[in-house]
Formats: sequence, structure tokens, C-alpha cells
Amino acid sequence: MRLLHHPWGRSAPFARGRLAVALLCALGAGAMPAGAVEEDEEDKGALQLEQVTVVDKADSPVGPDTGYTAKRTLSATKTDTALNEIPRAVSITTEQQMRDRKVVSVSDALRYTAGVQAGYFGEDNKQDWFIIRGFKQANNGLYRDGNRVHSSGFFSWQIDPFMLERVEVLKGAASVLYGQNPPGGAINLVSKRAPSTAFGEVGVQYGSYDHKQMTLDMGGPLDDEGRILYRITALSRDNGTQVDHVNAERMLFAPTLTFNFTDDTALTLRASLDRDNSDPMLQFLPAEGSLTHTANGQIHDNDAVGDPNYEKFERHQYSFGYEFSHRFNDAWSFQQNLRYGHMDVELRQMYSAGYLNDLIPGSDPARRQLMRGLSNADGQSDSISVDNRVVYKWEGDRLKSTLLMGLDYQKLDIDDKDYVSDPIVLSPIDIYNPSYGGRVSLVTSTLRPVTDADLQDFRTRFDQLGLYLQEQVKFDDRWVLLLGGRYDKSRADIDNRTTGVDKNVRDEEFTWNAGLAYLFDNGLTPYFSYSEFFLPVAEVNGRTGDPFEPEEGEQWEAGIKYQPPGFDGSFNLAVFELTQSNVRKNTSGGIQTQLGEVRTKGIEFEAVANVTERLSLTGSMTYLDAETTKSPRANERGKTPSQVADRMASLWAVYTFRGGPLDGLALGGGARYTGNSWGDNTETMEVPSYTLYDAMASYSWDAIKLQLNATNVTDKKFVATCDYYCWYGNRRNVTASLTYSW
Repeated sequence: MRLLHHPWGRSAPFARGRLAVALLCALGAGAMPAGAVEEDEEDKGALQLEQVTVVDKADSPVGPDTGYTAKRTLSATKTDTALNEIPRAVSITTEQQMRDRKVVSVSDALRYTAGVQAGYFGEDNKQDWFIIRGFKQANNGLYRDGNRVHSSGFFSWQIDPFMLERVEVLKGAASVLYGQNPPGGAINLVSKRAPSTAFGEVGVQYGSYDHKQMTLDMGGPLDDEGRILYRITALSRDNGTQVDHVNAERMLFAPTLTFNFTDDTALTLRASLDRDNSDPMLQFLPAEGSLTHTANGQIHDNDAVGDPNYEKFERHQYSFGYEFSHRFNDAWSFQQNLRYGHMDVELRQMYSAGYLNDLIPGSDPARRQLMRGLSNADGQSDSISVDNRVVYKWEGDRLKSTLLMGLDYQKLDIDDKDYVSDPIVLSPIDIYNPSYGGRVSLVTSTLRPVTDADLQDFRTRFDQLGLYLQEQVKFDDRWVLLLGGRYDKSRADIDNRTTGVDKNVRDEEFTWNAGLAYLFDNGLTPYFSYSEFFLPVAEVNGRTGDPFEPEEGEQWEAGIKYQPPGFDGSFNLAVFELTQSNVRKNTSGGIQTQLGEVRTKGIEFEAVANVTERLSLTGSMTYLDAETTKSPRANERGKTPSQVADRMASLWAVYTFRGGPLDGLALGGGARYTGNSWGDNTETMEVPSYTLYDAMASYSWDAIKLQLNATNVTDKKFVATCDYYCWYGNRRNVTASLTYSW
């Protein structure tokens, strides 16, 4: 695909009058399950609350949730389904978890999720990066409220987590419900909903690297009957980064308006405007000097490869959409979600093109001078995604059936002026003692000066039409059977309007899935499932000129879910095998051919609980065996693909003091372990494991909350991953925040 030439380039109502209690639950750093506040010796003399049940809170499939736990979801089946009745692994990061850790990106939100290696490129303000179950994906598997966040190359959306109530991950092959999707899974971002009771919150932050932020979140009813609801979410952020002279600015405004016309018909209008005026953060470094020490020492992780006086990253993205639902009767209902998005991007970013001495032997024996390439993007994208669903529910003496029939359409148009191949920055940089501000001259690979004539005009179009069917059957309230199938037609047209050369790719595919689970009275749910995926490749074979086949594959999964009766938490164990075929590999001369196959086997364990009203935690362990089973290169067969960590583990917990002299104080901390990975596909460049520690402390009194967060508390310097290039991970970052709620 032309744009990837860069090296990696309804409103769930609250009970009226009870929102104050719900906000105390959400804004306190610990989790408070619904129910009475217990009185013990420590709590005597403190304010006692009456027993309260928060209606629809814990059982909503879209949030808000009680503390750290979620009970139901829409993401896994597109119907309101209890998590323990889904024969697939699903992980949910709730809003309270994101608040406690003060996450600033979707990658941050998933750092404690089983099977997810988040932010493996380190810090990046252009897009979020994930490896899920051993398979790399950027924004290709990203959805918002069930609609695809359609991205490609540098024209990638980045959704700020301040707009979200949940981040949900459906692990593994997910094409039956979502169409073309990478093998690792689907990440669904659940937006904040308009509440039925008025509330508000303003906040300020200050932190490391001159981080400054202001936020506003408020909403409630606009009429006396409470049928028209609104919410306004806004953010302004200005910060530096651990890389010198590299700064970022973001402004965000996201209004929501919900019309509950009747008890059976609702319409939610949602918009967002996000403006990023920044420098590109991602630093592409040579392994020599970052992963390994040299006679010159080691490249500092705060040194910029490019020239901040020349580089730039400006992205203006806005979207508008709606969610409509209508229930005809107790059996039949209809839902339609639609979102339109527009983006303008201007990007200039330098990256390492290797040491000068390797390109011109003898020119720099000290091996200090680094040549640089330039990535460029200047254009706009327009996308639309619409999903239509009809649900039929039927219940007999022993059977309960939920039939889902869906038709969705997705389209992305990109207009971009770019170079056919990345230019080379003529002047090298002393990467061990860099200086900036010089004149930037560009040459081609043949060392000819680059002119405006080298910029070419590209137009890229993607679209997909999918028809899907799913049946969920529950027998005797014990057995749960899930069956689904989908037919897709997809199209990709990549037109070079400067040269007149066009590439056209057409694909169609049928995928299916099946799952079976058994619900025991003691909370145990063993399950087994099979699922398929496909992902069209918008390129043609460099040798034959024929279109590539879609990347495709399958997943087998078995597991046990455990929700102990009377306990607000769950434990989940999954064992899986996931295979991707038709993987593209570079052959000699850099020509891509499609002979590869990658297979991962793994075990995941995840626990999340509001253990008591004071203690909440989440933990995970992941073991992966990833292997390239087919490749045109013999030395890659049987080897682990680059950047994939073999083991991961994490634990995060928060304890909130209630009553006594420490009432309102919350303390939390966590640890994240990422195992060894490889910096190439032949297991010759090993990237060491690392463990990072995070911490938080907060104090709440009345409507005010002060919170302190620190990530990478020990300020560990480490390489996150390598893949020919290497990327440093994030150093210590401390932020202080103050919020006022009403």
C-alpha cells in the first residue's frame, strides 16, 4: 500500500437523586461497590451513608462501571451480553482504572491488559501501537462505539482517553462482526455518555517535561422530563517530551446530545474536534549506540534524530456521528451507528538511515555521523462507517435465543502529496553530540537534489460492504452456544494522479466463528471457540504485478472464566493458537512476496476485582510462543518475529482509606514486566527484558481531589523494542492534578 512506505509509518440512566453517591464512587481512588458503607471501629464518627443501589450502573454494557469491574459488553457480540456468557477472552479497562493511572493515550490504558504489548515503539503522538497475542497492529483494529476508526499510514486517528468510559479488547480473530481486521483482535473505545442527572468536573494538571493540562467534563438533562440529555468534554494540553526540543499541543472538544423520544426510541448525536500542533515524537535510532554501547558511549534518549527546527506534525481531526435505536416490541429491535470523520495532516519527520561510514566506507571512522531519511505527508482523509443491526429475541421453556442480523459499510478516501521514495537529508548529524538549526537539503537515492517535481499526487480509496449473521442460544440457563458468519466485499484503489499509474485490488471473503460455554452455579464457566479473520492487502506483487491475496487466518481458544458468587470480580484463563497466512515478506532487492505464515501459541491469565470497598486491583500474566512457520528466507523459519515479547506480567492495586484520620486518602502502585524480544526476524539481536514501576496517591475532601501519579518511578532507561531501528521507552513522568466536582 502506497501510504505505508514509511519504515513503520442509549444513554444508560443513573437513578435520579443518586448521582452524588455514584460520583463519590467514581472520583474516589478506590472502588466502592453498590451497597451500604460498612461501619467498623475505624469508621465510627465518620459520615455514614444509607444503603443505596445504583440502578443500571454495574449492568450497563457501555459503562459507567463500578470501580474496576465490568459485567456486560457490546463489543464481543454487538448485543448486550454478560461477560461470563461469551466464549471468548474479553478485557475491559474501566474509566476508574484510567482515572487512577491518569492515562494520556489508549496505549497507556492497555498497559496492564493480558496479551497486549502496548506502546512498543515508546512515545508517539501520531498513533497508538499494540501487539496483541503476538501480532502487530496500529490503528487497523481500532473502533469507537462499534464503528471503525478508519486509518491508514500517517493518516491515523488518535483518540484521547479523556473522551472514554471504557477500552475493550476482543482478543484474536474478529472478522465475523467487524470485517477486515488484523489477527490480534479488535479494540473498541466506548465514549462517555450523556447522564440523566446533572454533574460537572473541572481539572488542572502539571507535571514532568512542562506538562500542563486543563479539562472540563459536564452534563445532565436539558428539560424537566429528562428526555434530552447533554455532555460536554473538553481538554487543552501543552507539554514537552523526554526528547529535547520536541513539544506537543492538543485541544479537544467533544459534545454529546441524547434524545430519548420514548422508552423505546433514542437518538444520540456525538461530535469531536481535535487539533494537534506538535513535533513528531517517535525517534528511529540505530541499534549500534542504543541497544549496544560503543566506543562513543551510548546515544542519549533525550537527543533528537531529526531537526526540531525543521520537523513538524500538525493534525486536525473532527468527526460527527449518531447512534439510533428503536424497539418495535419485546422481540424485535433495530440499531444504527454512523460516523463521518475528516483529517488534515502535515508531517515532516526524520529517521535514521544508517551511519555515514556504512554508506561511504572510510568517511567517518569514528562512527559518529548519522545519515537521515525524511518521511513526509501532506493531505487529507475522509471516512465514513455505518453499521445497521436487527435483533430478534425469543424465549421458550428451556431456550433463549438472540438472533443478530447486520449490514455494515466502511469507506476511506485519502488525498496526499508525497515522494515516491523517502528523500535523504544531505547533512549528517553527530548523534553523540547533536546540534540543530542548520540548512536542511534533500537529495534522492541517486544524490540528485530534490525538487517540487519529485512530489507526486496520490489518491487512495478503500471501501468494504459486509453482511453478517449471528445466533446466541442459551439452553437451560447452562449451555451457551454462539454461531456467526459473514460475507465481505472489499475494494482498494491506489491512483498516482501525477504518473497515471493505478493499482486496483478486489477481494471477497466468507468468515465464521463458533463458541460453546457451560455456566456452573459456583461461577465457573469453561468455554471453547473457533474464529476466523481476513485483512485485504492494498498492494500488488512486485514480481508479477498481480494483487496480493488477503492476509487471513484462524484462532482456536479454550478457557475458564470464574466469577465467584457474591464477589465483585473475575478471574480469566485462556489458552489459544492463532495463525496468520499470506504474510508479506521482503525478498532480495526489497521486493515483497507473499509466502509467509506466522503462528502464535499462548496462555493468558487476568484478574480484576473490587476486593473490598477499600481495595481494587487488576493483574495479568501472558506467555507467548510466536514462530514464523513459512518464509522465503530459510533463516527466518522457526524463529520469533521481531518485537514480540515472550512473557508479560503486571499488577496494579489501589487502597482507599475510609473513616478515621486518613479518610479520603488513597495509595496505589503497580509493576509491569515485559520479557525478552528480538530486534530482527532471525533471533540474532536480543532486546533485554525490563520491569517498570508506577505509583499514585490521592486525597479527596468534599468536592476537591488532589492526585499525584508517577510512571517508571525508578527512571529506568531502556530500549522498548527494535526492528532494525530501535526505540527508547518512556522515562519517569510525574504529574499532579487537581479536580473540582459538582
